[in-house]
Amino acid sequence: MSKPIQPVSVDGIEFDALIGSTETYDATVPEYSVETGFSVSDTIILNAEVLDMTLFVSNRPVTWAKRFGVSNDRVDSVVKQLKELYMSKKLITISTGSETYTDMAITNLSITKSNTLGYAREVPIKFKKVRVTESQTTTIPESYGKSGATGSSAGTASTSTGSGGSDSSSSSSSSSNSKSGSVLYNAASSIGLL
Repeated sequence: MSKPIQPVSVDGIEFDALIGSTETYDATVPEYSVETGFSVSDTIILNAEVLDMTLFVSNRPVTWAKRFGVSNDRVDSVVKQLKELYMSKKLITISTGSETYTDMAITNLSITKSNTLGYAREVPIKFKKVRVTESQTTTIPESYGKSGATGSSAGTASTSTGSGGSDSSSSSSSSSNSKSGSVLYNAASSIGLL
């Protein structure tokens, strides 16, 4: 049995019609110069998906007339809800009837008024997928040695929550900031690099 057709909705806000939509998939191929005079690449980075839509809302809808009925303030109510949704900066779900998009953020919102539309509104709106990472903390084992001249524990390393598919890392250590007391300086010195 097929799923019943539903109106287009943005975080539960329903519209009369979807005038048009475009899904954009974009990737970055980083390049690194090498001594032989060429650029090489070793990975493909998939950027976040982008969804552009133009939605339509009116006080007297032709499509979904039984569902929405006739109202003098439906357009104003939907516009107000969209502005509040944009200002909330929350991740939302979009449903077009045939596709569902999750963890989307509104990156651009326009409310179009014109003489030809009357009290109805065309709403061009742009969304971007937000990827969220998880944070983890770990203890550095004693076998990795002590830091600096004090011989203190090497400390802990942690990754923090980030978005857009990138992790940021930080490490804490009780070593001094001088070159001669750092683990890297001692390691390089011991193998004759310095």
